[in-house]
Amino acid sequence: MEILRPFGPPIYKNNLAIKDIEKINNYLENDLLNDDDKKIKLDASNSLVGKVKEEIHLEKEFLEKELLNIIGPHINSFLINSNYKDHRSINIDSCWVVRQYESEYNPIHSHNGDVSGVLYLKFPKDRKSGKDGSITFVNSPTFFLNRGHVTLIPEIGSIFLFPSYVLHTVYPIRENKEERRCIAFNASLNPLPKI
Repeated sequence: MEILRPFGPPIYKNNLAIKDIEKINNYLENDLLNDDDKKIKLDASNSLVGKVKEEIHLEKEFLEKELLNIIGPHINSFLINSNYKDHRSINIDSCWVVRQYESEYNPIHSHNGDVSGVLYLKFPKDRKSGKDGSITFVNSPTFFLNRGHVTLIPEIGSIFLFPSYVLHTVYPIRENKEERRCIAFNASLNPLPKI
């Protein structure tokens, strides 16, 4: 686990256990992605900024019973290691799978909620450029003695967490037919009662 501080807001970087990656991919491939009715019903592409054909909300039952148990400890670790201990519980407000293929990308944007995250389930091995399929976080212009952005190259199992207001973008993958699959989510925090 690392807390990166390339600029003001922190970014959490860690890796999921292989068994958790397999559990999520099994759910997606055996339940959600092969069911055309579910894919139509849970289509998220019209409400998201990505220039990606297939973005699908996860089913509430899987989200509450499985995924929250996987990502919840990471969110807690991120908050505690960022010196934030004032939350009682975490709500996952929205969560969706992004299936990105050649030339698809996400323009610069921010999210809703308090904490957002992305976890990587598939990532092409061979890419034309090291930045292909990578994620860049932007906080300010880059100028003398100020680093305004940081680019992270994900691997299968990478999880990145960040304050939801942090701008970020995802580069397209060029000349490669492999899928870049991730799950993105937004979470809000329920604060501890004031005494």
